[in-house]
Amino acid sequence: MDVTIVGGGMVGMAQAALLAVRYPQLRISLLEASPVTPQVRPDTYDARVVALTEASRELLEETGAWSLIAGKRECPYTQMRVWDAEGTGSVYFDCRDVKLPNLGHIVENNVILQALRQRIDELPNVDLVTGFKLESWWRDCGLWHLQSRNPNRGQVEGLEEQAPVLTTRLLVGADGVRSRVRDLLRIRTRDVEYQQTALVCVARCEKSHQNTAWQRFLDTGPLAFLPLSGLGDDRHCAVVWSADDSLARELVMLDDKAFALNLEKAFESRLGGIESVGERFSFALRARHAEAYYGPGAVLVGDAAHSIHPLAGQGVNLGMMDARVLAEEVGRALERNISPAHASVLARYQRRRRGENASTLKAMSTFKSLFGAGDLHWRWLRNTGLSMVDASPMLKKRIIMRAMSV
Repeated sequence: MDVTIVGGGMVGMAQAALLAVRYPQLRISLLEASPVTPQVRPDTYDARVVALTEASRELLEETGAWSLIAGKRECPYTQMRVWDAEGTGSVYFDCRDVKLPNLGHIVENNVILQALRQRIDELPNVDLVTGFKLESWWRDCGLWHLQSRNPNRGQVEGLEEQAPVLTTRLLVGADGVRSRVRDLLRIRTRDVEYQQTALVCVARCEKSHQNTAWQRFLDTGPLAFLPLSGLGDDRHCAVVWSADDSLARELVMLDDKAFALNLEKAFESRLGGIESVGERFSFALRARHAEAYYGPGAVLVGDAAHSIHPLAGQGVNLGMMDARVLAEEVGRALERNISPAHASVLARYQRRRRGENASTLKAMSTFKSLFGAGDLHWRWLRNTGLSMVDASPMLKKRIIMRAMSV
């Protein structure tokens, strides 16, 4: 194989599809540990969603996946309202300020995964291997040799029935926060524990979400209501409540009715009462950044390289931009008749992405600290800052355009 991608999540599949569409001469393998294909339920929303920027939407459009999503289970949001629970500071963003039809799209994870999976199945130069759990690996003669105990061979030809070995020039780690590829490269990470837990669910509200993304900053963590559409009404929102661990433990123990009441109070009933909540999921929040993005013949993208606080919803978007830049560098190598696995190619990818991602991680940590501070000085500072941004059309425009380009 020319390129093998470990990890069939959103970023891994987007990377495989983008490379396959741009460079049909490449032979690409996509290795996914789970044998289960993501399914979209026709009668309910997935609680886990992505706030896609325009840059990420364009990437999905280039792969052919966006046409399978658009107008079905995606909700363009035209406005965003952000306010501080401890004061009067607030910011209102509107797509009309930048003369665009929307600020982004809220899409369920499973909807994106299913669309990308369909495209992967259609692309002739991508081989998908499900159930591939990386057990052993070695490198010689400039090639990686990967072995799994019991893969589902799927479309792949030429793999041995017992203990198959897959050989590749370039190995791409898109296998998430506990990346095996990162471990085999012995790349260390710098971690920050936020002592917070994210609770996610779908809530049905009394009033319309108005195609608006809502975010309230509490001293215990940010609370976001993100609009959903596609099931016949405009009153469902994906909820992301990032709460201090002690509060999160209490919220997890509540029954649905009690949780809905707490959620409604925390949200100041901006959309009326919370009529119902769906299944809740929780996960610990931490920032993690790899000290390097590549090793011999291998490179990291997405959460394998970096993970951030979800308060701005930029995690997947950063991963999509990793995929775009890596695809550009692979194309540059092919034009120059250089192996995509050459150290100079991977070093250039790292130069283009690591600094950008580090800046975003630092900004998210700063925002988390600023909006979590409870003393009067910090409250005054953040409320003044929000009000100043809201009063400056030029500054708001710059923030919108910067966010949409991630």
